[in-house]
Amino acid sequence: MTGTGQDTSGGTSSDLLAAVARILTPDGRVAGAGFLVADTVVVTCAHVVEAAGSGPGHAILLAFPRVEGAQAVEGQVPAELWRGAEREDVAFIRLAAMPAGARPLPLGSAEGCRGHEVRSYGFPAQAPSEGHYGSGVASDVLPATEGRSALLQLTDANDLTTGFSGGPVLDEVTGLVVGMLTEITAPDRFARGQNIAYVTPTQVLREVLPELVEQAVCPYRDLEPFKEEHARWFQGREDAVRQVVANLTRQQRLTLLLGPSGSGKSSLIQAGVLRALTEGEVPGGDRWLTVVARPRQDLAAEIERAGLPGARTDGIGAAVSRRLASQPSHQRILLVVDQFEEFFTHAANGHGALDGRRANASTVADQIVEAVDSHTGLSVILVMRDDFYPQLAALAPGLLAAATPGLLNVPGTLSDQDLHDIITLPAADVGLRFQPGLPERIVSDVLAVTPEEASTRQAPATVLPLLELTLSQLWHQRKDGYLTHEAYRRIGAVSGSLRTWCDSALDELSPSQRPIARRILTSLVHPADPSRRIPAVRTQVALSELRELAVEPGETPGADVDSVIATLTRHRIITTQTLRDPRKADATPGEPVAELIHDALIRDWGTLREWARQDRRFHEWLGATRERQARWAEKADPGDLLGGTALAEGIELSQKRRPSDIAAFLSGEDAAVGAALPEGIILFAETSFRQLPRNPPSAGGPARAPDQEDASATSGNVTEVEPVKPSEPAPCSVPADQESS
Repeated sequence: MTGTGQDTSGGTSSDLLAAVARILTPDGRVAGAGFLVADTVVVTCAHVVEAAGSGPGHAILLAFPRVEGAQAVEGQVPAELWRGAEREDVAFIRLAAMPAGARPLPLGSAEGCRGHEVRSYGFPAQAPSEGHYGSGVASDVLPATEGRSALLQLTDANDLTTGFSGGPVLDEVTGLVVGMLTEITAPDRFARGQNIAYVTPTQVLREVLPELVEQAVCPYRDLEPFKEEHARWFQGREDAVRQVVANLTRQQRLTLLLGPSGSGKSSLIQAGVLRALTEGEVPGGDRWLTVVARPRQDLAAEIERAGLPGARTDGIGAAVSRRLASQPSHQRILLVVDQFEEFFTHAANGHGALDGRRANASTVADQIVEAVDSHTGLSVILVMRDDFYPQLAALAPGLLAAATPGLLNVPGTLSDQDLHDIITLPAADVGLRFQPGLPERIVSDVLAVTPEEASTRQAPATVLPLLELTLSQLWHQRKDGYLTHEAYRRIGAVSGSLRTWCDSALDELSPSQRPIARRILTSLVHPADPSRRIPAVRTQVALSELRELAVEPGETPGADVDSVIATLTRHRIITTQTLRDPRKADATPGEPVAELIHDALIRDWGTLREWARQDRRFHEWLGATRERQARWAEKADPGDLLGGTALAEGIELSQKRRPSDIAAFLSGEDAAVGAALPEGIILFAETSFRQLPRNPPSAGGPARAPDQEDASATSGNVTEVEPVKPSEPAPCSVPADQESS
């Protein structure tokens, strides 16, 4: 496909210069303009090609005067892409290669750009030989007639004169090309009708060459966080940004930012606070170097990968010193650890976390405290879900004590004005309009999500994912530059938008694929552990393992599994990525992993919430069995092997789905297991696993009666065993003077 799909950045003046070409006659005179719409593809007017002495099926000469070092090149005018001047007046030119430094312009739509200022570039006789800019204002699109194609009318187009024909017309609001300048009107005998020009809309260009991709700027983010490049669309959170900036200004070197899932913590830092730094709201902040990491499986390794080499081997403080020494233009490093709750889900995973994993977590926590205390050139922001506060108190009390003076809570509510700004300001920035009354309708529906808050005209911040998703879907269904009431009704308003969005993905699947989708999705949910006060959260799973978990035992993952993963990825319900080894600069890509796009799916999508509840027992068992398997591989302690009730439970649950490594562990076919196990235990494990007898004998002993210890397990009804609860962690308290922050 030609083009690059959706682009949220749009074009700029420098992009115009890198894309615009002079169309030349054989003797080098300028016949008009053209511009790159894709790699090696230039578009211009058919009448410009004819003025250059060429035509369909012939060669033509062109040059890119604003691309440094570019020479005149020859292109071909494909006959099949020729539309004569009497009709669409469009000609495409194919180049043999892209000139170095040249790049195509992003294409948008002429619909909905009325009133927007536009810019072009051309080569009129009165301009320098390299050309100059022209401008105007977009009016309306004139419908196509039997004799000609649709045209976008421009007004105030005095700058656009002969020599601009074939030039791009760039919408200054969206940064996208909305058409090609085709015609300039001549005034009548009373000098009326000046300053009017006509543009061939990009829709017409795409009709001639359908593989051109029409790009568009969506100012909303679905369930993804706003990042620094989206800062212009991050609205309605000014007070929260000011609180964090004040902490940094006071030289509070360790900030702990707490908030519920879905309250916009990641966006607040990446699109709000980091923008404030670059704009100088913190003295010297424009000379700070920002490093953003997530804990994932190994926080120290992730910090290293994010930009602090040596953090895993030499410590965070040493890595900071090295980085600042290598870049003296930076005065300070701001280390942001986003989704810090992952630090605890991996440190205390399953029913019996590995001692090494806990020890590593404790070491990294101590390193953070030590680095902040000892290094004046380091500031740290830990961004964490507030429901993980007890884990922080229990597993890293030293880190909590150090962070408490800088503890901040994300404001828990959004005002009526906050909501209105979040809804309308991003749209205005890219030239979108709402039908009258729609923003107010959306605000009312957001407030109605929690009726107890509606009377105060406040909404919980946790509604943000639903609101952003709703606005994104409205954008996808926009009509002529408007977000409409009808589209809002179709997507199910705010309360139904998530269900509509997710269910539309499931509706694309066949009946045989839906169970595969269920297994995939629930495998990406880390089960809640009430005994440790750990809520259900999303988790990363290697794609190879996810494919095994998606099928029944004994089946081989095939095209159906890949098709389901592709569908869920296309609908942005899951995301995939490939991580590199942070310890090696030249490392090859690692194993691809997948995860849910946001924790809001677990909380607010009823289908997934119910599936996760039904599959919770299996995933708890799988996590615990992996822990036992890891301990066995490390210590070869026979106590970690499955037996009795645990083996019977494993046999039952493994009939649902069974990764290959767990199958080997259960069956005793793992080479390490087989080498160390007594023959009787191997025989017991293999017999239990393969023959599934109702009352399996113990190794060397008689069968037990159903009313003995393992009767319920051997009969297929496994007794739920209450896990041993750890000592109660410290209550979730915050300093009195921080309570309202």
